[in-house]
Amino acid sequence: MRNTILLLFLFQGFLLSAQEPPKMLKYDAEDSANIFYYQLDEVQKKIKIKKEKVKNITRKALISYNNKIKDISFLNFQKLRELETLINSVGDQVRGNPDLGRKLRKNIEIVILPIRDSIEIHEKKLNTTLETVLSKKQYKRWIKYQRKQKRNLLPERPRSTNQNVPSNMNRRSSRGRSNRRF
Repeated sequence: MRNTILLLFLFQGFLLSAQEPPKMLKYDAEDSANIFYYQLDEVQKKIKIKKEKVKNITRKALISYNNKIKDISFLNFQKLRELETLINSVGDQVRGNPDLGRKLRKNIEIVILPIRDSIEIHEKKLNTTLETVLSKKQYKRWIKYQRKQKRNLLPERPRSTNQNVPSNMNRRSSRGRSNRRF
């Protein structure tokens, strides 16, 4: 009798632990606002710039961009830190309270979106400057590098330890582009 009750409690405990939601990731306000700086030497290597004149123009454009982003970051530092501490402290309570989630989302929109818009304006200026200087191939590499840097800012989704990921998940089907059979 004791063994069956003990087994019942253990089984129930396993079921409850299997249904726990993943932990809240640490929120980084600077990453969500797309605040990052380009490494000058790394950019020149990735784009494969050979000419000194083009290197100097690219370096000047990147330095001015980084300075503008530093100014934006400095001016909004307090807002971003407050938002970050608020979200990290209240993060687990959001799942159970949808009103709190809406308030946080609204707060994020108020703080983050204007910063993101101003950074986007500076990025467009940088891209137009680099487009005039770089060749088509180099500019294509630049855009690819820029996208990769932005993608690195996105947080990774937490994986559940209970679920097994199939080994062939990344394989493409041989059915073609539209995934049709015939």
